[in-house]
Amino acid sequence: MEGKEKIILKPHKDCVCSKSYNLLNMKLLNGCNGKCEFCIAAGTPAMKSADYQKFIDTANSMTEFSKVDVLGGEPTLYPNLVEVLKGIRPHKKEIGIISNGSNLSVLKECIPYLDTITLSIHSFDYDKNSTGIHINEKELKDLNKNKGNVETIAAVVMSKDTVSNLKQIKDYARKAKKLGFSAIKLMELVTSNEEIDFVDLQDLLIDFGIHQKNATLRGCFFELPKLSKYLGIKTYVKLCCPYNNIFKAKSFGIPEIEYQQDYMNVIQPDCTVTDSWVYDSFDNKILNGGELHVNYIKK
Repeated sequence: MEGKEKIILKPHKDCVCSKSYNLLNMKLLNGCNGKCEFCIAAGTPAMKSADYQKFIDTANSMTEFSKVDVLGGEPTLYPNLVEVLKGIRPHKKEIGIISNGSNLSVLKECIPYLDTITLSIHSFDYDKNSTGIHINEKELKDLNKNKGNVETIAAVVMSKDTVSNLKQIKDYARKAKKLGFSAIKLMELVTSNEEIDFVDLQDLLIDFGIHQKNATLRGCFFELPKLSKYLGIKTYVKLCCPYNNIFKAKSFGIPEIEYQQDYMNVIQPDCTVTDSWVYDSFDNKILNGGELHVNYIKK
């Protein structure tokens, strides 16, 4: 990054991703048995996890947040996961968990305390799944069969190597339905690397009524009803915006991306609370510190 101009961008106070964002991320641990380098938690500082009661007390004290996402690392590796969920359930409106699907028996124990389970399955051809996890599909069908009112979501980061066109989306949706999922989630890659083959969902899905390029104006996460009907399964879309994607930024005349918004409130593994994700150095990320915040970049 030496010699390159650095531009700091902040979302307008009235945009959808500003201070009204009501999501608390509870990061239980750093450890993970997966290997997704684009994971939001990859490269975060190593910390010893706090006692489960401290997680409960910290989350419940943050009464301004009614929605909680529990994650890691891989949250099912935290030994007292069920106790944490049970402790925060009476105090939170929505609780979700994000997992790579490696410990489905643990997730099944969590069902009574959850509203959503999101499994990162970037390809159902598990040799191409960037998590590195080969999911037991028999156990997965059983989890979905016994999910009750919990919404189970298969999430894929769009990639030329896995899912990148409408036919592949249809194949992914068909498999997700067969396994019993409630929904799928299609996600654009957060990136400042201009050398990758970026899959632009707003171009790919334009015929399904997707909105304009600037996702800050109408939201970056939503269901696309026309696409849901077409695929026969509820379909969520997670877009990137000009604040964290070089391809989208350039369409607005922004030459460099260095800033990611401070709305991601996080309970860290040691139960300190930060208003953004905190990173050590990592191969494809810049250092988080001072006024600049982490984003993906090719060194």
